[in-house]
Amino acid sequence: MTQTVILLVLLVGITSTLAYYYYRRAQVRPPSVDSRSYIEGLRAILRGQDEQAFTRLKETVAADTNNVDAYIQLGNILRRRKKSDQALQIHRDLTLRGGLSLDDKKEILVALYHDFMGAGDESSAVRAINEILSFVPEDRFALKALLRHHEQSDEWKEAAVIRKKLDKLDGGDSSRFLALYKVFEGYELAKQNDAHRARLFFKDALHLDKKCLAAYIAIGDSYFDEKRLEDALSYWTKVITLQPCDGHLVFERLKKGFFEVGRYGEYAEALTGLLQACPEHLTARLELAYFMEKKGENEGAREHYTVALDNHPESMLAKLGIYRLNKEAGKAGAADAILKQLIKLAVRKEAANFRCTGCGSNAEHKMWRCPRCKAIDSFESVAS
Repeated sequence: MTQTVILLVLLVGITSTLAYYYYRRAQVRPPSVDSRSYIEGLRAILRGQDEQAFTRLKETVAADTNNVDAYIQLGNILRRRKKSDQALQIHRDLTLRGGLSLDDKKEILVALYHDFMGAGDESSAVRAINEILSFVPEDRFALKALLRHHEQSDEWKEAAVIRKKLDKLDGGDSSRFLALYKVFEGYELAKQNDAHRARLFFKDALHLDKKCLAAYIAIGDSYFDEKRLEDALSYWTKVITLQPCDGHLVFERLKKGFFEVGRYGEYAEALTGLLQACPEHLTARLELAYFMEKKGENEGAREHYTVALDNHPESMLAKLGIYRLNKEAGKAGAADAILKQLIKLAVRKEAANFRCTGCGSNAEHKMWRCPRCKAIDSFESVAS
């Protein structure tokens, strides 16, 4: 009995060993023609050689109709060739197959999303994205695509939900965006003349992001419309306090507000405070120089215009300021010299007669290769 058991164990062991040996031999067999074509097709895609890729992938599916990815890549190439209808047909046909893995199903739907977007059918694209999320609720590609859709459609509540999901997945912090969503919702209420509710949304934005400049500006604008000038000035000045280098966002508002309450000097004080934090801020420097010029404080104005030119040598407004001061002081020669500089600057700015179609760079004359994006013969004449 014992010998029989031992023989059976040995027999099973030998059989298992032989089975494993033949299995391994089968695994290391040379790749088939269709798998070689598939690999070559993928490599051609990576090299940007779509024509060669298309040929190899067609060979692949002719030999192996079960290669779902090869079909997907063929459709993608057709989309890139602007043949959206054919791409859609290939990708839609794939959805009818049975036994698809979840990965295959997702990749087909991603391809369909791009097909629909390329064809301008955003509603169908969104349906494809929602279908991905129905079986992969945390898919980042789908969530980000849906987020873009909500943002472009002004659907701020829905966008906020997606942002929070992505934050939870990635450990991020989208407070800045969530605050702006509140501001945008407030804008819509302001358009409907519901200033009170609009301000509530703006203030909600500040609870989310204490540095949300858009919210401070919007609250100030709302108070200004209601003639609550002191409240408006209070919120606008906070912009300079929080982010001095972004103070130009409220210059015109502060000027108008301080002038309406008769406190002109406080506008100059705000500009001076900003320049202490951001000495190279051109707009603030020019604003203060012009303010002093209008008050007749020409030496102080000249000093600020000069500092502006030290930091920004091509500032036409700074040169124009010095030109005016020289002319008023009877310094005709100095004024003429500045005028010539202004003319040269103006000509140079207007002389950007060619633009690169690749990156938008401007040039005074035709260039055969863009120094920025390296595109060849990409400069076209710009209508003056």
